[in-house]
Amino acid sequence: MSFRSYKRKLLPWIYVNFTKHANSKEFAVDNSNLCMVVYHLLNNFVNCPITNREFILKTHGFNVGIKISHLHNNGVFITKGDALPGSIVAIYPGTVYHPGDSILFQSVSNSYVFRCSDGVFIDGKHNGISGLFYKSISGKNQLGPYQSSDQSWLSLKNLHNPLACGQIVNNGGSENANVCYCEIDIDLQMVPLKQRKCIPNISHSGPSSWLRMVVLVARSNITEGEEVLSSYFSIC
Repeated sequence: MSFRSYKRKLLPWIYVNFTKHANSKEFAVDNSNLCMVVYHLLNNFVNCPITNREFILKTHGFNVGIKISHLHNNGVFITKGDALPGSIVAIYPGTVYHPGDSILFQSVSNSYVFRCSDGVFIDGKHNGISGLFYKSISGKNQLGPYQSSDQSWLSLKNLHNPLACGQIVNNGGSENANVCYCEIDIDLQMVPLKQRKCIPNISHSGPSSWLRMVVLVARSNITEGEEVLSSYFSIC
């Protein structure tokens, strides 16, 4: 990956440039509908990744997976079927940091910190101190026998939630981007305790009834074998 592409994930560069681009909303979506789609997915996933992929294929017409990319190491691809415009193609996993939460050490040399338009951050790095923080918070927030979040995305394989790969999506620039980032707040009361093990996000601030989630939504038809590409400032 060239520095030109890589720098778009660097936190200091994002601080300087985000405001200039944040109001460029080129693709209109219904956030309430996105939330309903997320609830439907989370509440129907089971303990088998294969079954969950089959469910997505049956209900949404496609599957996604992590494969080698010619752009930079790994990337996310449509592995089966086609993703139609408006489809949720991926979820950006990780620890959610609200304004005032400390994220300084986690952000050092970390190209996976996503900044939302309201100053909320999602740290999607799967290893190092970021991965340890996620595991620790997830374990601390476990409710009896019920996991508070999905930890399978930390391994980058056998994802319990097959869509929890949004942090791997490469930058295609505004010319080649076929998805945009959409910020939603999900009501955890809509997700039964036994199903929260499918949520690939956890709040650094502790348990709350609402949780920020960033989903990647198809802007155009993405066909089988095509790589999912974003523009890091494309927010719908």
